[in-house]
Amino acid sequence: MSGVAGGRLDRAATRAMIDEVAGPGDDAADVFGSGEFSLGVTGPTADSHGVTTWDDGKRAGVVYGAITNLPELSASHADVFESLFDDPAGTAARLEGGFLIAAYDSEEDRQLLVTDKIGARQCYVITEGDLRYSTSVAALVPRMDDVRVDRQSVSDVLLLGSTWGNRTLVDGVRAIRPAMVLEAVDGERSATRYWKPSYREMRPNEAYISGLVDRYRQTVRRVSRTLPSEAGIWLSGGLDSRTTAAALIETIAGRDSDPAAEFRTLGAYTYDANPPTNDNPKIAAQIAEKLGVELTDVPLSAETFGGNFERAIDAVDGMVRWNTVANLSATYGVDPLPPVMMEGMQGELVGDHLLRPHLTNVTSPVESQYLSEATTSVDRVSELLVPDVDPLATLREEVEATGETDVRKQILDVHFRNYYSRKTLTSNRVMRDFVGTRTPHADGDYLEWCSRLPSRFRKGAVPFTRGSIPYETTRAKLALCRRITPDLADVTYERTKLDPSMPYPLHVAGFFANVLVGRLRSKPTYGGPQLADFWIRNRESRVHERVVDLLDDASRRALFDADAVREVFDEHMHGANNGGLIAQITTLEHWIQNHVDGRR
Repeated sequence: MSGVAGGRLDRAATRAMIDEVAGPGDDAADVFGSGEFSLGVTGPTADSHGVTTWDDGKRAGVVYGAITNLPELSASHADVFESLFDDPAGTAARLEGGFLIAAYDSEEDRQLLVTDKIGARQCYVITEGDLRYSTSVAALVPRMDDVRVDRQSVSDVLLLGSTWGNRTLVDGVRAIRPAMVLEAVDGERSATRYWKPSYREMRPNEAYISGLVDRYRQTVRRVSRTLPSEAGIWLSGGLDSRTTAAALIETIAGRDSDPAAEFRTLGAYTYDANPPTNDNPKIAAQIAEKLGVELTDVPLSAETFGGNFERAIDAVDGMVRWNTVANLSATYGVDPLPPVMMEGMQGELVGDHLLRPHLTNVTSPVESQYLSEATTSVDRVSELLVPDVDPLATLREEVEATGETDVRKQILDVHFRNYYSRKTLTSNRVMRDFVGTRTPHADGDYLEWCSRLPSRFRKGAVPFTRGSIPYETTRAKLALCRRITPDLADVTYERTKLDPSMPYPLHVAGFFANVLVGRLRSKPTYGGPQLADFWIRNRESRVHERVVDLLDDASRRALFDADAVREVFDEHMHGANNGGLIAQITTLEHWIQNHVDGRR
């Protein structure tokens, strides 16, 4: 695992934290120290641009990740650090990419932490006492005198499948939000939000689509300049991964005009999931052939995941349920690994999520969050938890934290500050357990444009379902795919079983027809059982065995109601698809056992 740690600590303490952060891969570690401050970083040696360090004696800093627009700024990393100490918020606002920046000035008794605009690389801080931080919550726990479970965060994981807001599973450890500068001067902390989108909705016309395409190409070009000679991407039968892969291949074709860039080879990797019908690998193979990239099929099963069950939970500090990170655990089976692995574009940024009903058919931002994010009912969360916790409390806190007064902007701001950093991008830490990563859409120009997405371009839903039965796909994502990947116009889109060149209304109809046919044939399909459901029901699998043990342990913990836990499992084994909720309970139980119990 790569990562960062530091604070008002001696070098030995920071070195110990970095040793805890580091994983079993081929990592290199650096630790700097001056006066009362120290700072450490570890990262894969093969990713030559994934970690950058700077040290001038009394000051030191690290970029964990990659700043993607340095050539446009005509700046070096040293220039960036000098400028950050002069003007932290102004400098941070000019930087693009997925990164975490940490720095100190021992003479000025000053520390800086900077997160990128979407929170692709999260950092956690101990809230009491001197500033101490790490990209791993587990690495901070031994530095605390009083370690207690954050019960509200436990409730959030049960309700949403992940943590939310700036909470972690440990009371007294909080996440730094996206687009923030956290500064500590003479021990006094201050936090500044240096950037946020405007959320000013644009008209649903050609000008919006053209601008989206131009900005997406720009962010991929920027990212590609930070890649080593070889990189890999997870490729499925969907639109997101093929769009990103095609855009990356496009940058390789234009390398003659940018001879300093190293990136020359893209490899592709796939697995059978979402749902496990072998459709994704088949379509991915067609895409790879047309793009001229080599495709590797990586096994993903109850057996392969069972061997990495605990490791995957620990990689994300228990803050995302294990069935969410299971797919990317296939990274552990890639051999040899390229220096960098990536996922495709976030379709959620161009209308997959939030849905139109989550913006237009709600009475409050709290209701919108509940409809768009909840995986469990409020009543069931209350049944499972013994402590008296309000399951909606964090959702209310996040509305207050936006500072917005317009309901639509409140909903969008909560989404941008939470959904990516706390849900979808957290699972990238599983990849970083062994390999470097990049986030192709961590770019302010692109994110600003996505924040202004016209409502008509968002995914709709069947009337009167309040978003519970969505259409597939979105007009914006379909249009982006067509413009970036014209050579793939005749390669079937897995979810609709239609070519991307077909009109949007046919894709809506195709999705429902695909689901209906799958159910009539008793095949796994969208809205039905997922991998976790099958794995848990398989009494011969290691996943089933581990789940049973953890549920038994959870039943004996004062935090959970034993009867309610057993009921969830019994329902599942008799046909209900409770795999997600079981994953939430067992994720919590495993992480609390291993990182909180015995440290109180």
